[in-house]
Amino acid sequence: MYAIVLIYGTLAVHAFASSAILFENKIPPISTDTKFTEISIAMSGKNAQKLIVKGHDVGIRALFEKFSDQVVWDNKAKFVAIKNNGKELVIPFSENFKPNSNQITLPDGWAYFKDGRTYLRFPYFAYLFDRYAEFKSGSEEDLWKQKLSFLNIDYIDTNDSTPKDQTIHSSLLIKS
Repeated sequence: MYAIVLIYGTLAVHAFASSAILFENKIPPISTDTKFTEISIAMSGKNAQKLIVKGHDVGIRALFEKFSDQVVWDNKAKFVAIKNNGKELVIPFSENFKPNSNQITLPDGWAYFKDGRTYLRFPYFAYLFDRYAEFKSGSEEDLWKQKLSFLNIDYIDTNDSTPKDQTIHSSLLIKS
């Protein structure tokens, strides 16, 4: 199911079911005072790349092109695919999408399409790959981390310094 939402005169298409979003109740509340999210992406042997976005959501292409093999939009089937290590993380915007064996479909509500771009709700990834999180073996979080292991994300370390500079700072470490 898709929701079409009119927010301050901007049309946004959300790819999520009307039911609860996976891990929604586990994401810490985000301050409404936060104006930016800064993500430092570090890979072995390379200088960290910074990505600064307004709010909490980050463009799929802007983030994943920094450390995955390829990001593509399939206009015919209406989905975004992040390709890495022979697998694909897929964000479908069609009810008829059927993933194949090398595709993992992003949970409903973790991404949306707005103004011709696809955005990731970054707090969900930050929760799942939190540096200090200890998820039980076999838990839903553990299973999702295993499914997404092909992205080579080691961890995400987040510091909410909104009271100081209205910014959430995240460090994303990519395995070599």
